[in-house]
Amino acid sequence: MKNKLLVALMLAMPLVAHAQFTGPRADSAAQRNLAVVTTVAAANKAAIDTPVLLEGRITRQVASERYEFTDATGTIVVEIDDEYLPRETFDQNTQLRIKGEVDRRWNQRQRYIDVKSVQIVR
Repeated sequence: MKNKLLVALMLAMPLVAHAQFTGPRADSAAQRNLAVVTTVAAANKAAIDTPVLLEGRITRQVASERYEFTDATGTIVVEIDDEYLPRETFDQNTQLRIKGEVDRRWNQRQRYIDVKSVQIVR
């Protein structure tokens, strides 16, 4: 009888509600003192995983899901999964706003932007 009660209590434990902390986390950008980078020149010098918010143009496609992105301060390669591309067509003259983070391939020194959102600027 005691074993059945113990098993029943153990199975019910995950159903008990737990309070959760919803404030800032220690690993958030604010806690790590990382500012959002807003220019290509700054992104080319930024640390890996630094968040970026850039406005500029995609000037050409370099490879599958890799594009050359240009703003007034320079050029950087951006990697955009097809699911993040805008649904409407755009060309090299279309002003875009991209959000993502600075990244680098393990065997290369050059940085690129891992893009998580692309919007056409109107």
